[in-house]
Amino acid sequence: MIELKYPQYNETVYKEQLENGLTVVIEPKKGFQKTYASLTIKYGSIDNTFISYDNEKKEMPAGIAHFLEHKMFDKDGYDAMDVFSKYGASSNAFTSFNRTSYLFSCTNYVNENLNTLLDFVQIPYFNEKKVNKEKGIIAQEIKMYNNDPNAALYFNTIQNMYPDSHLNVDIAGTVESINKITADDLYTAHKTFYQPANMQLNIVGNVDPDEVIKIIKENQDNKTFLPAKDIERIQVPSKKINNSNRRQMDVFNPKVAVGIKGDSALGKNIKYELSISLLLEILFSEDSDNYAYLYNHGIIDDSFGFDFDCNRNFNFSIIAGDTEYPKEFINNIKDILMNAINNLDNYTDDLELIKREEIGQHILIMNSIEATANNLGDSDNNFINLYDEIRLINDITINDLKEYGAKLLLGDNIISNIIIPYSNK
Repeated sequence: MIELKYPQYNETVYKEQLENGLTVVIEPKKGFQKTYASLTIKYGSIDNTFISYDNEKKEMPAGIAHFLEHKMFDKDGYDAMDVFSKYGASSNAFTSFNRTSYLFSCTNYVNENLNTLLDFVQIPYFNEKKVNKEKGIIAQEIKMYNNDPNAALYFNTIQNMYPDSHLNVDIAGTVESINKITADDLYTAHKTFYQPANMQLNIVGNVDPDEVIKIIKENQDNKTFLPAKDIERIQVPSKKINNSNRRQMDVFNPKVAVGIKGDSALGKNIKYELSISLLLEILFSEDSDNYAYLYNHGIIDDSFGFDFDCNRNFNFSIIAGDTEYPKEFINNIKDILMNAINNLDNYTDDLELIKREEIGQHILIMNSIEATANNLGDSDNNFINLYDEIRLINDITINDLKEYGAKLLLGDNIISNIIIPYSNK
């Protein structure tokens, strides 16, 4: 195992790649009663077009990664969640644009729960009857999110930024798309993407790394896997953008979002991600002059927020909130963004303060085994974890914010999205 020592935090992270390609990252936390583990597959909602393990080009229905996540728990005669419950564990799973993760937390029976996690994810079982039954369940979930104004605002904004890519469909797909999914489709997706070499197992808690690795190796040695094979995803960079969108829903006040579409060529650049996150904090945090102005003029309220999502194939920021003045909201946010680079020299002291606050947030994460496990890095960012990020944040300068901000804040990649009450025209 590779040991990554962080003496200033009294922490050590252990990393090992098994012979079958499975990556294991362990952080022991002495004194903690709970253990948390997550098994993540690099397979998400945007990975719908690919060359299968059997060398066939596949165009899968939208939502299949999420559908597969649901069906993995359902085995021949039992449900994997019931097995976790037997061993006192709480289990769950989620699918994002480019990841699927299965997880559990427990205070006892760590070894048994690790075996359960690896077994139910790596050994598929599907049949058409159960697949068809699941379609109705997921259809209800899709309809629920479609009727949620906040979810609609978020996904509609992404769809406007990426109208010509798989990002233009909700992670769960559509009612029409999931009805096309078959058991054979699920087996094909599992065979292609659920290879050990495309998985990472993170474990944080009161565990012994040597013992945990031994348990995992024994589990993997008892299984027969197909040879590891490079995964060929077919993804065409998004070139189109819809500048604005307006929709009516059952809301009291209009909901508005301003989206900023980043350059996909930047990939998973951790310094870019951290610099943009700090830049947005300077511009829009509750301590900023911009926030005070917008709030005092009634343009934003406590619902106001912002986020930056940076992944290997895409990156974007969404700034959103409820407002009685949607036009003023959009115009002010765009004006702040377009003048940000020229004004950054005035924010040197603010940057140092925000860096200290961000480092403080990273230190707080260390007290949460769940948050720690979710911030242990992966191969996309050279396994840079939350401890490494503290060092990187310390080194970021105003010039870094200028450099990376100039790559994101371009006038033709900023869009707006409005949801208005039915009473408005």
